[in-house]
Amino acid sequence: MKKLTFLTIFLGLIFALFLLPCVYAETPLQPKDQLKSPIDDKAKQIKPIPIKKCPDPAVQRIDFSIVSRTSQFSGKVRITGVVKNIGMESYISGPNQQEVFLYEGPMGGTSKLVARKKFQNLNPGQEVTVTYERQWDASSPSEGEFPPSYKVIIVYDPDISLDGNPKNDDCNMNNNQKERSGTEINALFR
Repeated sequence: MKKLTFLTIFLGLIFALFLLPCVYAETPLQPKDQLKSPIDDKAKQIKPIPIKKCPDPAVQRIDFSIVSRTSQFSGKVRITGVVKNIGMESYISGPNQQEVFLYEGPMGGTSKLVARKKFQNLNPGQEVTVTYERQWDASSPSEGEFPPSYKVIIVYDPDISLDGNPKNDDCNMNNNQKERSGTEINALFR
């Protein structure tokens, strides 16, 4: 009798340890048990970024060009700041509420305002420019060795956001200035 009990327990353990896991492995997974890909979850979570429909005057660039040469390394140069409405809506404002300033800053010195341009309305994609011309000598220490830098800034009337006109509220104030070194003017003369 002891042998029969021992044999029954032994066969039960073998069945439990070896055969039961094999039977369970053969069972097809139910949909709730299936593993989900983390990529699928992320794809469902991504929502389209809404595009702001607002005016956004922005300083796009500062251009340098030679107007005329007086020698190989000197002549008259033109510095042009370009502001463009990169927003999806027209910028519509009153007169004298906004301007574009162009500053010249000598290396280690105080910047000075060299040109300014008032503007009023800008449709999407429309540009306004501010221009300054001056003599340049790429072989001199003041321009050649230590050239000034140029900065373009959009300046708004201090209370423009309080005037009750949402069409002149710039929706991105972080792109309203740009600076460029005059060393690139020297490169034009070489």
